[in-house]
Amino acid sequence: MSDAPVLLTLDVDWAPDFVIDAVAALFIARDAKATWLITHRSAAVDRLREHADLFELGIHPNFREGSTHGSTPAEVLRHCLDLVPEAVSMRTHSLMQSTPLLTLVAETTPIRVDASLLLPRVAGLRPFDQPFGSSTLVRVPCDWEDDVEMAFPSPRCDARAVLAEPGLRTFNFHPMHVYLNSRDMNAYAAVRRTGLYGAREEDVRPHVSEGEGTGTMLRALLEQVTPSRLGLLRDFA
Repeated sequence: MSDAPVLLTLDVDWAPDFVIDAVAALFIARDAKATWLITHRSAAVDRLREHADLFELGIHPNFREGSTHGSTPAEVLRHCLDLVPEAVSMRTHSLMQSTPLLTLVAETTPIRVDASLLLPRVAGLRPFDQPFGSSTLVRVPCDWEDDVEMAFPSPRCDARAVLAEPGLRTFNFHPMHVYLNSRDMNAYAAVRRTGLYGAREEDVRPHVSEGEGTGTMLRALLEQVTPSRLGLLRDFA
């Protein structure tokens, strides 16, 4: 198994509090670090802050049309930084990015680390500095994301094999997929129809999958990676 750093990141994506709490408990039980990219204000997000030794909070801005975060990129960034004023890292929702957008981030916000690059199944990834206007962002690429893996004919769900690949290991999970133990998007789609943010545990529980899935992948990673090997996005700031 490679001894390269492992980053476990989570795009909160408006998950309800009981889901955030359940996934956070997996990390707390293992004394494991994680970076949470925040989309909204909630009591569960406040509880993540109680574990500052384990959890970094970054932002997950939604720049898409109709975003509840704002109608312009500047508004979106202001809204998200109001949610997480301590943030130095981000991943954009839907991985939206452009040179003008990242220049705005680099020049006008405290964000120093961007994790919006997804390069699935590309070996040997590493962080790199990229200039944007008068400033610079550290780009931290990711090569494993739960919903993207579901789209492949043969998803990589063998944690030991993925960990053994060369280069920085950066994983991206969505708390709802972890809770559902998703193997495809069907259960998630069913939950969204009930209203994702306001979903109740009794409505979500029947959709949880048995067997191999996103939840078992995360649990395997937490079992196989020593806490000392885990890092945070802010480590690269």
